[in-house]
Amino acid sequence: MTRTVNALLVLVLSGVILAGFYQQYFRDNPICALCYLQRIGMVGVATGLLMNLRFGIRSRHYALSLLSAFFGGGVALRHICLHICPQFPVFGNPVLGLSLYTWSFLVFVCSSLSITVLLFFDPPPEKSMNRFEKMAFGLIVVTTILNIGSTLSWHG
Repeated sequence: MTRTVNALLVLVLSGVILAGFYQQYFRDNPICALCYLQRIGMVGVATGLLMNLRFGIRSRHYALSLLSAFFGGGVALRHICLHICPQFPVFGNPVLGLSLYTWSFLVFVCSSLSITVLLFFDPPPEKSMNRFEKMAFGLIVVTTILNIGSTLSWHG
């Protein structure tokens, strides 16, 4: 069960990053350096979870994910604080009434809580990755490559 939850979290993180690409490229929602740092944090969370799928469940892999979630959450909180004053406009188009950086903060909080719950379970016996886990692995790799390409083409 813990391996499946790890793969599901990777898919959720991939979906969030891909939704950011959609906002960036199809909704003309500009991206800033803090947005890129938040994406790096999400990729870091996913990396620890993928290490669990590839090399077996280890607390140090969860530690990498939690550290990345704290980093990304801190960046997202900084982003929120920059735009909380009335004289500063909201950056980007809101989604369901919340800014993208607020959603990012919520993703990092939920990731941290999920990983904390997973730490309570004993690791399952070692086994190779199944199709679902390989799909999660492949999706985050493609998403990360797209993120690197997006960063290299950024003119802001």
